Amino acid sequence: MEEYGFGNSGSSRWSGKIRRRMLSGILTGAVAGILLGTGLFPGAEKLSVASAQDNWSFADTLGVGIPFDGVDFISPNEGWVSGSSGVIIHTTDAGKTWKPQNTGTTHWIHGIHFVDSTHGWAAANNGLILATKDGGKSWDTQNAGIPFDLYSVTFTDPESGWVSGFAGTLLHTTDGGKHWTKVDTDTAQWIMRVFFLKGDPSHGWAVGQEGLILATTDGGATWKKQNNPVGKDLYGVNFVDANRGWVVGTHGVIEYTTNGGQSWTLQNGPGQPPLAWGVAGMERQSNDLHSVVFLNDKTGYVVGVLGTLLKTVDGGAHWALVKSGTHLDLYGMDFPDGSHGWVVGVGGMILHS
Repeated sequence: MEEYGFGNSGSSRWSGKIRRRMLSGILTGAVAGILLGTGLFPGAEKLSVASAQDNWSFADTLGVGIPFDGVDFISPNEGWVSGSSGVIIHTTDAGKTWKPQNTGTTHWIHGIHFVDSTHGWAAANNGLILATKDGGKSWDTQNAGIPFDLYSVTFTDPESGWVSGFAGTLLHTTDGGKHWTKVDTDTAQWIMRVFFLKGDPSHGWAVGQEGLILATTDGGATWKKQNNPVGKDLYGVNFVDANRGWVVGTHGVIEYTTNGGQSWTLQNGPGQPPLAWGVAGMERQSNDLHSVVFLNDKTGYVVGVLGTLLKTVDGGAHWALVKSGTHLDLYGMDFPDGSHGWVVGVGGMILHS
């Protein structure tokens, strides 16, 4: 049995690091208040506090105390959350109640994505890809053809999808996952997230280890590395159009582009120099950021360790701290529309706005 995502994946160094980073959030959550209260959180003293109109509340009624990092909502009411130990839970009433789904695995499920209320996919450790045609009542295994841990999944339509993972893994399907093909990325760096523009499947980006940013303008037929001057591990990526986008990662890094990623600049988040303060003995920094979502070209959110929740209303020129109500690490985030947001993290954490 695999406990909290640990197993014989063959993805030794970097996959192990990612798992330990998440588990360390459980261990260090108790000291988060001390770090914030003493001003040791880098950049905290530089960031204003967002207005009280951003209200986030706990939405987890299952009491499942495991790390969550996958979240996807197709409407304000219906969504899925995934995490370690093969857990996927489902809600149809905006998080008032949750029902566990039978995945048939104990592998850590890092990513989950639905194109409608019935068709969805999940990416997990050990090269496991799951698919459902009935909203998750039943999940079937798809053949990824690799043994590596997988971290994210996204579909641009019910047939065309992408999965990313360890050692430069990028997989593509054109038949809903019946067949997956490995894409040449010309890198051995792990790829944490893949993002395609909604309504424009020709433009996509992928981010990962040591500042890796890949981009495609032909629907994924070819991928090219982009020039990123900041070599920090990246975990989140989001674009509002073919030109304007953001990436986030370790040491509080928030980077912004206005030309599709040809050039990137640091924004004034918690990641301004020296970008080096960390929690002693932990394979993560006290200001690491894990996910970014922009609702439009002005309003965006970022989540990270120690309950970090940031908001901007001017395209990232300024970022403000939002009270998340927790000191636990936050990992996944999704907005089905401009008013309803969902955030998940360690300790079974689910937040809703």
